[in-house]
Order: sequence, then structure tokens, then C-alpha cells
Amino acid sequence: MRWIWVTALLAISASGLALPSPARGADAPPSAAQRCYTLADGRCVEETFRNPPVLQPNAAGVYELELRPTEFLVDGKRQCGRGYNGLYPAPTIEVAAQVDGKARQVRIDLRNRFTKEDVHTITDGTCTCTDSHGKSCQPSHAGHGGASSDCKCTNEKGVACHYYDFNVTNLHAHGGHVRPDYAAGGGCVEKDGLACRTCSGDPDHGPRQCFLSDDVISRVPAGTGAQYRWDVDEDGVHPEGLDWYHPHIHGSTAIQVASGATGAWIIRGPVDALPGIAKARERIFVIGTPPVDYPALAAGQRCDEDRLTVEDFPILGDSSKKQTNLLNGLRRPRLIAPPGQIERWRFLHGSFLDEMFITLFKGKDADCNSLDFARGAIGLPQIARDGLTLPRPADGKEWPYAPAYVFLSPGYRVDAMVDGSAWKDGDTLCLMAARFLQEDTSGTTKTVGIMKALTPDDLLRATTNGDLIAILNVTKSAGTPTETRMPDLAEVARHAPPLTLQGGKLDALAECAKAQAIKRADDIDQLAALWTIFYQTQGFDFCSCQDHNINCRNFESTDRSRYPWDRVLTLGAVDHWRLVSGFDGHPFHIHINPFLVCPLPPAGAQDPNTKGRIFEPPFAHWRDTYLVNLDRTVDVLTEYRAFTGAYVYHCHKLTHEDHGMMERIKVCDPKVESCATECSGGECAWDACAEGDDDCLRRLAGAKCMVDPTWCAEAALRCTPCKGEDQTCPPNAACAAEPSADGQRRCVPSSPRAGAR
Repeated sequence: MRWIWVTALLAISASGLALPSPARGADAPPSAAQRCYTLADGRCVEETFRNPPVLQPNAAGVYELELRPTEFLVDGKRQCGRGYNGLYPAPTIEVAAQVDGKARQVRIDLRNRFTKEDVHTITDGTCTCTDSHGKSCQPSHAGHGGASSDCKCTNEKGVACHYYDFNVTNLHAHGGHVRPDYAAGGGCVEKDGLACRTCSGDPDHGPRQCFLSDDVISRVPAGTGAQYRWDVDEDGVHPEGLDWYHPHIHGSTAIQVASGATGAWIIRGPVDALPGIAKARERIFVIGTPPVDYPALAAGQRCDEDRLTVEDFPILGDSSKKQTNLLNGLRRPRLIAPPGQIERWRFLHGSFLDEMFITLFKGKDADCNSLDFARGAIGLPQIARDGLTLPRPADGKEWPYAPAYVFLSPGYRVDAMVDGSAWKDGDTLCLMAARFLQEDTSGTTKTVGIMKALTPDDLLRATTNGDLIAILNVTKSAGTPTETRMPDLAEVARHAPPLTLQGGKLDALAECAKAQAIKRADDIDQLAALWTIFYQTQGFDFCSCQDHNINCRNFESTDRSRYPWDRVLTLGAVDHWRLVSGFDGHPFHIHINPFLVCPLPPAGAQDPNTKGRIFEPPFAHWRDTYLVNLDRTVDVLTEYRAFTGAYVYHCHKLTHEDHGMMERIKVCDPKVESCATECSGGECAWDACAEGDDDCLRRLAGAKCMVDPTWCAEAALRCTPCKGEDQTCPPNAACAAEPSADGQRRCVPSSPRAGAR
């Protein structure tokens, strides 16, 4: 492992990077006299763990990121992927705490150092591409995804093959409450190949040039660049916490994140200065899970854009393939701590697929060859999730939240305190992880969802039989601890975002009670049925729902001439979203505005949603990413504060998002534009269809059936193909005039219940 750190140090000198300061995390490399720490068994070992290096701004205060070929190790083999600044993972960007009320900005210049297109399919199998004349053609990354208009591709099963340029990129501020399109005020000047974004300006002076903000619709092709500015305090002081940044170019997100284009983004604030935290050793764990199936670089072969090894998308999407857990790019790093040390561990699941459970056990030896199960797992009090401090519930029950494991789904961040006050010289702590495959035990499908309510013992068994991901040795040779007392957790919780909405006018718990009592689908503000009515991973199901869908709609196949937006939302409104999964488990992630998760049922309640207690805090709290499993629903509240513009929500299993499990939404200000006429002259909403769009009505009935059984009879009818040469249908129904997307004509009721406007 030592040469990896040397390589990183060489990259630091050329990339404006700096090591974390000893005051914050005691992470500066030990001096020559300290490189060897003597353990209680007499051995001398090196601390191989390091926090990712911190990116320093240039003289103009701008952070510089370059997407370029990046070498990293997986199971001892050299791989070549797409990373930032030649590092795996990317460097950390830190924003200091606000001083004297001065609004903070993060300026980033993103350069795409690739020089040419690299077009690949994300569809399984062998794809054949022909144009309208039946001749072979070369697809490209065109439109919002898929093949170009005159080059259609299918695999041997007839499934449409979607192609993307894996060298196109952009930048997403995951967890950022910032504008979704461009930074206000203009002022961007194009230079050195770095583009700006055209934004609306003074009517008398026309458009002007603005910095991109969290604009994930934009594209930065090979050989180009763009200038970003995140105005983090535009809508009040931004929540402090652990966020992250990564590419978000639809169709190429997973392949870039999988090869290391993932970086921590830390916004500092009052919690960082609290006693028990200010001097605690801070460790950042950026978790990567690259597959081991990619062919490695040959000996002496350099990593460049002609020798990329992380190129085959279907490998990423195959959850049966073996993966390796890396922490900050390291395999099983060794951590060193003095007796009595208090630590703050900040976990970022910065990978692309599959949940994981992490546990901490005492080891019987200094290398964790044997675990001390008799003592049980060591609970880690969690103080924040998704960059948002956890509150203390009013009744104080089940708080502090300190289960025997840390659960992470892709996109999750968890801050936990580690109480080392009782650590003694010679102690060893072993960090274990289990990659949790959500398998169907019926044998009728591939990987789907967690099919039973797991117990904590189930999860602990999974981790004890899982993967050792880090070793922590306690030794007096490490010196004096920086902190020996845990923080006052009640004081930490007082810094959580309030459980109110619209500036304190609405009590969120009261609004949650109203939302959770709703039974009728038509009474739900926003329904997101993740992967509706499905039984296979590619193509169409019996109801002509495209794979990887939301409300039976796939991002790829949505008719953008009729539905430019999947939903138009109203600035300042508070909406109740109900989330449900029909196939597999999916981490729901929405950009720009976080959401408040309503409380889970009491322990032992005969309610499918009780299962959520295995994974999540049971009390109300704020999040931006949340796993939705089979057999349960999730009720959340969100407020579209301050910012208008276009953004997305999607499944944060990034292979699912790239396949089309995403919606494009817009927050609209009715005071300045017509918000109710943007889709074929009517509403853009989850429960609205254009006149005569029977396919939309079919999809809508299926989505409503997921949460309201009274809709299931109509959903079943609308899924029924017309029969025979005369295309007959059951009584009170007729055959649709147009075929569904899979080519079959289906029945429509004579008196449809809903949807057409």
C-alpha cells in the first residue's frame, strides 16, 4: 500500500492539494522517527490509513478539477478509469464555517482532459445498429440518451440498446441546497476553454453569461471545460455536514463514479467547534466498491485514455459479480490510535450499487484474524445523516441513535462518534462490512428486494461473515490523545435543522400524521412508485412498463415533445411524497431540496413499514437519500424553497439511473410564468395525462395500484392485451387505437377513472 500514498503525494504537489491539518484530524504523515508504531505484541507497524487529501483553491480562490485517466488498485491489480486530478478517490473540498454572516461561495473550474468520444452501450448482450436504409451505422450519445435518430440498435432479444459517450461529464453538488441551473448575478467570463452558461438577464440587455450551479442537465464533452459556482448561503446559512461531488451525466454516471470520480465535500459549522468534536480525530471514509472482473493493465502498460479498463457497463449492473471494498482507495488500511482517543468517523457510500452494513468488533489479535464475538458489536452513536445533523426526538426515545451497525445505501453519508475513552494499549478494533444482496428466495427472478423483515442478529451475522475493511490498533506509542471526552450529544442535536416547514409556520410532525393517514392515491401530492409492476431487468414487462422505471415511465422513452417535464412543482409549496418500490430496493435521491422523513411505526407494530427500523433512525429527521425497500412505503415532506429551475430525482443505484430510472422536474414561480400549461398545453404532474394518451393512463393506473388497491382492477384491465384477430376486450372495455411501446394493443375501459386533462 505504501507506494499508493507516495503516488498520491506526487499528485498533490501538482494538483493544489494539501494534507489535512493535524489540529483537525492528526492526519499529517508521521515523521521519519514515527513511521513505525510499536504494538503491544512487540511488532512495529505503519499506519496506512489516510484521509483523502484536501484540495486547495488557486490564487483566485477557485478549485480546479480535471477528469482524466486515473490508475488505481483492485485486489492488487492495476485498473485504469476516469477520476479527478489523477486520484482515487477524488480530493476533499472543504468550506470553512461562515464568519460574520458573510455568504460563502464555492468556485470550481472543471476541465475534461479526455480528447475524444468513447461511445458504449449500457445494454446487455450483442447490439446490432442499422439506419433507416438498413445499413450498419455508428450510434452516438445524442438527445437525452439512446441512439441517434437515424441509428437504431437492438440486442439479440430485440431490446433497444442505449449508447452513451463515457467521456462526456459534468458536476453534481450532492447534498447542496443551491440553485439547480446557474448561479445568480452573471459575471462568468469564458476563458482557457472553460465555458459559462447562458442565463436570463435584464430584458433591456438580453441574455448574459453565468456560472453553472448544480446543473446536471449540462454536458462537458471531451476537450472542453466549464465554470461552476455554488452559492451555498444564498437561502440562509447552508447546513453543515458531509456532502459530496461527482459526475451526473445521464448514461455515463455509474462508469465514472465506479472508477473513482467521487469526492467528499465538507461544509463546516458550529458542530465542528463543539467540545468533544473540535479536537476529536476526524476520519473520512470514502467507500468504493469497484468490481474485480475488469481485465487489469498489463505490466508496464500505462494508464491513458486508450487503455481504460473500466469500460464494460453490464459488469457494473450485474449484482452477482464480486466487488471489493476500498476505503479511500485502500484495501484494509491500518489505523493507529493512542489509548483513550475519541474519534469522529464520517462514512460516504460513494459507489454505484448495493447496500452495505458496517460493524465494529474487538479483535483477539492485532490483525483481526479472530473476532471477539462475546463482547458483541460496538455501537457508534450517529450524529448526522446525509450532511444533516440528527435531532433529538421530543420524547427522547431510541436516542441517541446507536445501532450495532451502520447501514449505508449508495449516496448515504453517516457521521458517527467513536468512544475510545476506554481503549487500552494493545486493543484492536476490526471494521467489518457485508455487501447486502437483496435476493429473491423464490427462485423466480434475479436480484429483487429484501423479502423478509431482517433482525439485527441477521445483519450482525452478515457482517461477521463479511469483509474486513480496516484494522485499528491502539498503542501508547501513538502518543497523547487529542480528545478523551465524548461530546454532549444533546447539544449536538440542538444544531439539527428544525422539524418545521415554511419558516416555522407548519409543524412537520403534525403534517406527517396527516400524510401517513392518507389511503387514496388521488389524495397524495406526489407519488413515486420505483420500478412499477416488473419481473425482469431489461425490456418490457407484461404491462409494457419499460425496465428501470418510475411510475411505469422510463426517462429514455418519455415523449419530451408532450411531456418536457415529468412534474412541475410550485415555488414555496410543501408537498407530501409517498415512495414505494415494486421491484428491488432503491435509494431515492432528490436534488436541491432535502426532505423530512416521517417517523416509523413503533417497534413490534404489525405494519410493513416497521421493517424500516432495521435500516434507518425511527424518528423524524431530514435527508436527501433514502432507501425504499419492497413491502413498505415511505412518507416524506419537502418544501421547494427559494430556487426555481430544472433538476432531477432518481434512484441512486447509479446503474439504475443510467438505465432511465429518473425524472426531470421543474420548480416554477406562478407569479412570473404559466406553471399549469407546460405539457401539451396542460399540467405536468405525476397524475396528469395529455388528451388521448392511453399509454399514459395505463401507466398511471399501474402506479396508483401500488399504493391504493381500488385502482388495481383498472390497472389489470389496462394491462390486458387485445385478443384475437378482431382485437376483443372484456365487457365495458375496447381496444386502444394505438399500440403500447412494446407493440401490443391493450384494452382501455369505456369510462376511464382518471388522468386525462
